[in-house]
Amino acid sequence: WDVSIPVEKASTPPSSWFLDPEIYQLERKAVFAKSWICVGRTDQVQNNGQYFSGMVAGEPYIVVRDGDTLRGFFNVCRHHAAQLTPVCGQGCTDKFVCPYHGWTYALNGRLTKAMRLRGIKDFKAKDFGLKPIQVAELGPLIFINLNSEEQGATEDLGKLFSTPHVRLQEKGYLDMTWVKRVEYPMKCNWKVFVDNYLDGGYHVEYLHPALTSNLDIDSYKTTVTDMFSIQEASGNGDKRVGTSSLYIYMYPSLMINKYGPWMDTNMVVPTGPNSCTILYDYYLEKEMINNMSEQDLKLFIDESLKASDQVQQEDNMICESVQTGLESSAYDVGRYAPGVEMADHAFHQTLAKQLQAYL
Repeated sequence: WDVSIPVEKASTPPSSWFLDPEIYQLERKAVFAKSWICVGRTDQVQNNGQYFSGMVAGEPYIVVRDGDTLRGFFNVCRHHAAQLTPVCGQGCTDKFVCPYHGWTYALNGRLTKAMRLRGIKDFKAKDFGLKPIQVAELGPLIFINLNSEEQGATEDLGKLFSTPHVRLQEKGYLDMTWVKRVEYPMKCNWKVFVDNYLDGGYHVEYLHPALTSNLDIDSYKTTVTDMFSIQEASGNGDKRVGTSSLYIYMYPSLMINKYGPWMDTNMVVPTGPNSCTILYDYYLEKEMINNMSEQDLKLFIDESLKASDQVQQEDNMICESVQTGLESSAYDVGRYAPGVEMADHAFHQTLAKQLQAYL
């Protein structure tokens, strides 16, 4: 796929990009193991000893609050490779104890106890601490980067996404309260979901009739860069959607949507060549929470999440339909609508460059 061809003349990437297990494995190594990946929220690790764990690019990780320091580690015991916590979990602890042989690590990753090593030679505990992972905060979000500093750290997270951060600050995203997480398993390649998100509102009036009634589709505006894109649209003042919506994509796998009093983040987690899971975290403005009765607030939240779920179900349906079509012998490449699908094209360019650079 030729990254130099402009969107007006370019074909979309071939269907093999979305089907081939070798491409999927390449993306794990070249993209997800070398990029800043959003993995969670700052409220999950506010207090000393709070942690959460997960998987990125097939690598288990832990993020933990150690006093004033946020730390990241590979969730792999240095003895015989067992995970120190459940692969996807959260909790609070003063130390990590391997459930296999009891090797124990402090919150800073240092090995503090290794049982029954009498007679061992050429062993120094300081050489067997947990392997660190780069971790950083941006607003209410936490990112990790598996690319160790010794291998050449990627650009500073704040610099990379300074424009999205500023735009979201203007919308008050630092003054919101987390409400709920919803997980959506999907039977499609992760890039199908990203492509659907980035089409500049092209699909909205056809696929999302209820949402369309709350947006001015003609007002859609898209700003594109290599590492992020920003889509904006005016709203009709609906209590959930408000008078304006901001849809921000941050390469490779995060979407942040700010509308009315709400914000939701979508973390796209690849789980196979033809599957992924989308983690939705919903936030609500503190001012609204403080100024509504408990009963009215519950009703508003329930109605808002129901409306959001309807949009996601519609997206799920079309993304899984696209995946089926990609597997058909009738399809290999398509074309871009150059006036609206610029962000899709930019995403494919950045991805292709990263894959080619790794090879």
